[in-house]
Amino acid sequence: MKAMSIKKYLKPLKGNLNYWVVNYQILYNRTKAELSTGIRCKKLEWDETGERFKSNSFHNQSLAGIDNKIWRAKNDLDDKGIYYEARDIKLLVHGEKKINIRIIEFYKSYLAAKQNDKEISKSTIQKYEQTLVYLEKFLKAKGKENPMVSEIDSKFIHGFNEFLKLVAWNEFGDSLTLSTMNKHHARFRTILNDAIKKEFLKTNPYISLKLSFPNSKREYLTQEELEALQKIDLANNESLDRTRDIFLFSCFTGLRYQDAIQLKMENIITIKEKLYLKIDQIKTGERREIPILDNALDIIKKYSTSKERIIKDLVLPTLSNQKINQYLKIIANLASIKKPLSHHIARHTCATTILLDNKVPLEMVSHWLGHNSVRTTQIYAKISHSNLEDQREKLNLLIK
Repeated sequence: MKAMSIKKYLKPLKGNLNYWVVNYQILYNRTKAELSTGIRCKKLEWDETGERFKSNSFHNQSLAGIDNKIWRAKNDLDDKGIYYEARDIKLLVHGEKKINIRIIEFYKSYLAAKQNDKEISKSTIQKYEQTLVYLEKFLKAKGKENPMVSEIDSKFIHGFNEFLKLVAWNEFGDSLTLSTMNKHHARFRTILNDAIKKEFLKTNPYISLKLSFPNSKREYLTQEELEALQKIDLANNESLDRTRDIFLFSCFTGLRYQDAIQLKMENIITIKEKLYLKIDQIKTGERREIPILDNALDIIKKYSTSKERIIKDLVLPTLSNQKINQYLKIIANLASIKKPLSHHIARHTCATTILLDNKVPLEMVSHWLGHNSVRTTQIYAKISHSNLEDQREKLNLLIK
């Protein structure tokens, strides 16, 4: 919590040169508010250093009461866990119940509170921050000032929705998918629900915009496509070569981008003379140990002298997720892979082609991928071509 300071001083009384009025200056979070007590006195009666009356105990008691009101008002605002300024403290001292707060500051205070309480993961915070970036860009594009939370209505929400439809999220000009747009809306709706809870907003304007999340296709590489990806010669292009290695590493480990890119050599442990990865998942916080396959081990060894390994002890070279997905489009074209390649497909490939197609039990696949429920893993079992092929052969034998 940020510190507050209060100062009492005399201000000349208009139209009367003999009397002065005791005023307060409240300083908080680089904001200032002036508060008049209405208490009059002559200048000689005031102790400027002690900020109190020299001999009038009644007035000093009145000032002590105002001091208490100011500190109580600050404590009440701190308990709400919201962004506020010195003027809001002044309003509470004057008995105002309604505190005005702007949406961007409220959004930031929500994130700060969740981060301090460690209620949501770092990766989730980053997603909320990206939504905030789009919200700020929307306000700028429309030439709108940062509105009060109480001013957010259905018209604002629909305007934000139209803005998201026009967002180009990469240098290729690709638009946000419907699911991605709705994830941004879902985060903003959560912010507004918190505003309702804290009585800054009466009703949630999202009641007029229904969010739908169509089932996404869980694309993955077949064994033939995986081999084609491994065979192409990228020796003359370091960026593409590194991108392929990062992608393949996740194919053989099942790691999400964030987990893979932040993996350090200290995460490699030995269990019964075999190498394992010890992972504390960024998304879920769950810890798991997974065996290191030979293909993954070859990639680890390849970067033993990389600057990322020497300086930061990182297992893999560093590339942003956005850059990786851009380079993967080029790599897919070179390997004659028609699927829209992205890093997350590597995780799907691990689940389906590497594990399930090779008869690894579902419960073990669930642990390998770090799923909280086997039901999540069962989605991959349904789309495994190898499993479908097995069923076809069994049926052919049965119906002869």
